[in-house]
Amino acid sequence: MNNNENEFLNWGDSFVAQENEFVVLPEGQYKFTVTGFERKNYDGNSDKIPNGTPYAELSLEFTGNEGKTTVTERLYLLKRLSWKLTEFFGSIGQNPVNGQAFNPNWNTVLGSTGEAELVINSYKNKDGQDRQNNRVKKFLKPENVQQTQSAPIQNQQPTQQNNSWNGAF
Repeated sequence: MNNNENEFLNWGDSFVAQENEFVVLPEGQYKFTVTGFERKNYDGNSDKIPNGTPYAELSLEFTGNEGKTTVTERLYLLKRLSWKLTEFFGSIGQNPVNGQAFNPNWNTVLGSTGEAELVINSYKNKDGQDRQNNRVKKFLKPENVQQTQSAPIQNQQPTQQNNSWNGAF
């Protein structure tokens, strides 16, 4: 992943001053761009996800009138969760066909665009304070967005479709 935001600063270096502007977008349908993609293995303690399960950790950038927010999404490579993989790859235009074998092209994920339904997630942080963030409820196929216009895409700035895939790992 080419990400200059993880570049180290030296003690004597200057940096560009910026405030942390964390944005929570209203619930609704939004376009997203995949801005980060890492292959990882789960090493937690969960009844739902077996230890050692491979997963893709995605950073998805969404934009609304309120600003931009990044949602981290995990796609676990488990047969019982293949529905979520199908949703995601369908949303970015790889078009898996229900009931047929599908071999995703992971090399095209970084920089791809799609649409998803966001919801607001409420939680308590480590200090016990109430917080909110966005979470993906459902990835949407491009044709499904046309069928669900009763819940219009909210607060979107035009996003250019990225057809030049350059996500090499």
